[in-house]
Amino acid sequence: MAEGSGTGGRSVTLVLRDVTVVDLHARRTVRGCSVHVHGDRIMKVTGPGFGGDLAGTGTGPAGEDGAHVDIVDCGGRYLLPGLTDVHVHLRAAPHEGPHSDPRQLVGRSVPSVGDLLPVLHGYLFCGVTSLFDAGNFGTLMWPLREEERSGRLLSPRIHCAGPFVTCTGGHGSELAESVPVDALPGDEPQLRAHLGHRPDLVKITYDEHNWGIRPLIAILPPEVLGGIIEIVHDAGLRATVHVSNELRAREAVDRGADALAHPVIQSPVTEEFAARLALQQVPIASTLAIGERYVRLADHPDFVDSAMYVHCLSPAERERLRTVEHQTQRTNRWADWMRVMTPVAQENVRRVVEAGGIVASGSDLSLGPDLLHELELLQDAGIDPWDVLASATTSAARYLGVEEHLGTVEAGKLADLVLVDRDPTTDVSRLTEISMVVKGGQIVDPSSLFLAGEPPMRSAAPGRPSASNVAT
Repeated sequence: MAEGSGTGGRSVTLVLRDVTVVDLHARRTVRGCSVHVHGDRIMKVTGPGFGGDLAGTGTGPAGEDGAHVDIVDCGGRYLLPGLTDVHVHLRAAPHEGPHSDPRQLVGRSVPSVGDLLPVLHGYLFCGVTSLFDAGNFGTLMWPLREEERSGRLLSPRIHCAGPFVTCTGGHGSELAESVPVDALPGDEPQLRAHLGHRPDLVKITYDEHNWGIRPLIAILPPEVLGGIIEIVHDAGLRATVHVSNELRAREAVDRGADALAHPVIQSPVTEEFAARLALQQVPIASTLAIGERYVRLADHPDFVDSAMYVHCLSPAERERLRTVEHQTQRTNRWADWMRVMTPVAQENVRRVVEAGGIVASGSDLSLGPDLLHELELLQDAGIDPWDVLASATTSAARYLGVEEHLGTVEAGKLADLVLVDRDPTTDVSRLTEISMVVKGGQIVDPSSLFLAGEPPMRSAAPGRPSASNVAT
């Protein structure tokens, strides 16, 4: 299904009737609404409390000029913006269990688009309509992004960083592709060449490790970090910085970081730092699931038998995770560290939200169900479900700098939408109860998705009256 494709050469207009809109700005749910979509954009939202027509996109009314209108009766279900994972690393084996050796990815081959289809389609199945790949092969990501944006690939919207920017021997330098910057202006040409690909966010790593079981490694000098960010801004781009402790996070913000790729995990954050993130509105990615997954595999590997994982993982892989990977993580020293540090990270994220900061949902994994679990971990941290939902919608759009186009159900925004059976504003675990996913104004037909696991039983839409050329 091509994004924004037409029917018989005409724009497809979609009308979702009888929806309960999850209004993230006002933190309210509004029953009895209709959402009108023209092409790939929301044209208007009508219903109680919305004041009628909110059209403002410059598009014509639904059904004019003989346009085909697809009308869906949604039965009062809950409609919210498509979800976003702001921290993934796409690979053909996204369910590969985490290990203590960060060099596990060294030398891995670049997957093909076909290899990644089950991963990308698994995200859509789980309601994830946008993602940010926070570090990967440029030879993979730049063409993949183009395939998605051209409409040739059915996929979530792909935003990407391409290779990491780091120093020689720094975090991420062991991977197959990176952009080493050790001194400026000497290494500026290779940095500028990287920026020529127009990364959606430039990913810079700023972490000397030296905690847990990770030995001390090289780190960018602070003045070089600042110089890199200045060059990124000069190119009209934004930078997200990998950090793991408060000292480096403070220095990254001091040097102009637009976002932080992780919360502080090494120790509790100070109230002053949480307040500063809130004051400056520097978003952070939550990335709780990556650390918690070690413990999850060690203690509760049966999570792979829950519905979303059954669809998005092959039976053989689920068995491997239940057995081989379960035993591996039971003796993994890094898993022992994560058992202690993940609750610290959860509390740090809660403090940032409480202070008024921006937290965007990111799993640091590469599978759709893991983003849904990330949201559960945020809720388990004591964060209000409304704020958790914001992390995957409005705050995620802020993190990526695309809030003009994504993140809310309102006129003028891209029509990336998720319809769920029960109210997620009181319990985000209900996001697994998905009735329908829309990306770019097109209903995603579950039967068209190439998933690794069991075929879905979900229909393309909860109810669809015959609507050919019907004006509304």
